[in-house]
Amino acid sequence: MHTSLKEQGASRLAERRKDARYTLILRVGLLEQGGKSSLCLVKNISSTGVKVKIYTQPVRNSDVCLRVADEAPVHGHLVWVEGDVAGINFHEELDAATLLRVQQKLRPNRRRAMPRVAVEAVATLRTGGQTFRATICDISSLGARVRTRSGLVAGDRVMAALQDLPPIKAYVRWSDGEDSGLVFETAIPMQIIAGWIDGRVRLGV
Repeated sequence: MHTSLKEQGASRLAERRKDARYTLILRVGLLEQGGKSSLCLVKNISSTGVKVKIYTQPVRNSDVCLRVADEAPVHGHLVWVEGDVAGINFHEELDAATLLRVQQKLRPNRRRAMPRVAVEAVATLRTGGQTFRATICDISSLGARVRTRSGLVAGDRVMAALQDLPPIKAYVRWSDGEDSGLVFETAIPMQIIAGWIDGRVRLGV
């Protein structure tokens, strides 16, 4: 029995609905490939794949891992790159809703929606008339975790100087011994922070 044009159209529509993609607005992700991490922007996603905007050139036709917010990492294969956009096919079909959940705010356990990348960098921090040398442990466009010999005080205002970046105004959100969390008063543009991170990522982390 031949399938009618109406039935064929309904079948194609059902297939498109099955693999429907949901647009994400400014959802920042972390793309890991070959032991190296880089920031990306998730543009849309389905149960079988995802399209991301990239800021550094990835290796085509290779396996990658994508992390979004505090969700479990998703593994896949980077199948195409066109300019600053790349396509990833997931190894296993997943429930798209797991990547659509938005972390509404920081919680006491420091969960956050904006991923941070582990880096190797130093900074000079000025606060309360004192100057500290700090190690940047991880960073995003919104903040950083720093390590200093003298602990910082939660709530203090800080001026941070990092190589190749303009001075950054921030405040100390939390402090735990030598480690402290900084929140930038103004977000660093993605293009700038992604390029800055690219040469300073901590391999194998």
